[in-house]
Amino acid sequence: MQVSYNIMINVYANAGVLHETEKLFHTMQRQGYLPDSFTYLSLVQAYTRSLNYSKAEETIHAMQSKGIPPSCVHFNILLHAFIKAGLIHEAKRVYEDLSTFGLVPDLVCHRTMLNGYLKCGYVEEGINFFESICESTKSDRFIMSAAVHFYKSAGKGRQAKEILNLMNNMGIPFIKKLEVGSGERVKTH
Repeated sequence: MQVSYNIMINVYANAGVLHETEKLFHTMQRQGYLPDSFTYLSLVQAYTRSLNYSKAEETIHAMQSKGIPPSCVHFNILLHAFIKAGLIHEAKRVYEDLSTFGLVPDLVCHRTMLNGYLKCGYVEEGINFFESICESTKSDRFIMSAAVHFYKSAGKGRQAKEILNLMNNMGIPFIKKLEVGSGERVKTH
């Protein structure tokens, strides 16, 4: 029965029906079934789809307090939502808090953050982020292409060319269509 609840909670979350998601979540618990990581993942998704970011964060903290460790997947949903909304500073705060949950950001988290810096047009922040993950992350096509775009936008042609040469030597095609500043910038205080 737990699986059925999780499936339905996920269906409601994907459909953007927050009220039904929450209702079923509470019904599940009243019936004696405990939420698991998948249940909380669906709740985080439901809250971010409804733009209720603080409730999504509360949900992650609640699962942690109930002994269910959140994963990078839970946080990446929140990172993606913040970035989609142009709230790069909120995404950065969440990204930096991953270690307080005992997590090391994965490749998807890195890509999400780089994508945010690209879309919001934060060139120097994007370069700094790329340089901070270079040593600890195996760069892929997206990460390397984003770095080239950042360096070109900053007038750092030498660094851009070095990465392009490395990509060519590794047989990694460059993504030309990435644009710096293609999304909206939202100022946060």
